[in-house]
Amino acid sequence: MRLKNICKSFKDIEVLKDFNLNVDEGEHIAIMGKSGKGKTTVLNIIMGFELPDSGEADIPNEISAVFQEDRLSEDFSAISNVCLMSADKERSNEILRKLGIDSTKTVNTMSGGQKRRVALARCLVRNAELYIFDEALKGLDEKTKAVAMTVIKEYTDGKSAIFVTHDINEAKDFADRIVEI
Repeated sequence: MRLKNICKSFKDIEVLKDFNLNVDEGEHIAIMGKSGKGKTTVLNIIMGFELPDSGEADIPNEISAVFQEDRLSEDFSAISNVCLMSADKERSNEILRKLGIDSTKTVNTMSGGQKRRVALARCLVRNAELYIFDEALKGLDEKTKAVAMTVIKEYTDGKSAIFVTHDINEAKDFADRIVEI
């Protein structure tokens, strides 16, 4: 995946100027920076939600993401939410189990941390070329973060991944390389 000389402004506010990012096949990178510096804008350009004002982008076709919001179907069970991304029910159940989630539980009865782990499972169940994690561990306690990070690394091993976080320890734990914006 490659972004070259990406520029993006919103009205009169320049968010990205000549931004470059290369993610090699199988590489895990973390993107860090203060709020408002363009981390989510970079992800939105990669996912095709935003178009750059200028620059070049070479983006893989198969992307799976965890957003800052969980974006779950609240009236569905955990397994139904995960199976929206893959019909592989066995793999879906395996990931949910590793994340400590009861697959039959309805999402609207779950805590915030449980919902977060369902969102993670839904991302990880896909066989993607690039995985994107935007503040993926927010709202999780330290023990649950450690479990989730282990599962994330297991299912993205050998795959390209971008992990946006404000937590330097998460970045160091996940990434081969840290990019500051």
